[in-house]
Amino acid sequence: MTRILIGFEQGRGRGDDENEVLIAEYIEALKDLPLAGIHAAAGRFRDGTTLLPWVRRWRPSPAEFAAEVREGLIPLRAKLVHIRQILGAEVYDPPTDEDREKVAAAAASWLNRGGETGPGRPRPSPEAVAAAREDVLHEHGAKFREVAVGSLAQLAARLDAKAAAQREQVT
Repeated sequence: MTRILIGFEQGRGRGDDENEVLIAEYIEALKDLPLAGIHAAAGRFRDGTTLLPWVRRWRPSPAEFAAEVREGLIPLRAKLVHIRQILGAEVYDPPTDEDREKVAAAAASWLNRGGETGPGRPRPSPEAVAAAREDVLHEHGAKFREVAVGSLAQLAARLDAKAAAQREQVT
C-alpha cells in the first residue's frame, strides 16, 4: 500500500505514525477487494485514467480508491457471470435421424388410429368436452352459492345488529 501511495504524497513530510494510520485506513477500505483490482486501480490513478471522476491535485481517499477498484471489477464480474452461465448450461444432444424417424412413426400411428387417446379409448367429441366443462361450471357455481348465501346472510345480520347498537348509543 505504501508503494501505491508514494506517488500521491504532497505537502509536508509525514511521520511514521501518521503513515501507518493512513495505510491502515486504505487497508481497511480495500481489505475485501482482490489484489489484481487494487493494482489496476493504482495504475489508473498514476496514469490519470480513472474510471470515476477524480481531482488530480489530491490523493484519492480510501473510499475513492475502493470505489475505483469496484468500478474496475464490473467488466471482470460480467465475464465471470457469462462464464458461469456457459459452465452451467445444459448439455443438449441433437436428435439423430433414427430418433426423428421414431417420432414420425409414432405421430403417424396416432393419426392413423383416428386420434385415440389410448387403446380402446376414443377421443371425446368437442360437444362432449363442452358439456363436461359446463357441468363442472354449474357444480362450482352451486358450491359457491351455498357458501356465499350463508356468509352473506351472516354478514348482513351482523351489520344490522351493529347499526341498531349504534342507534341506541346515539339516542
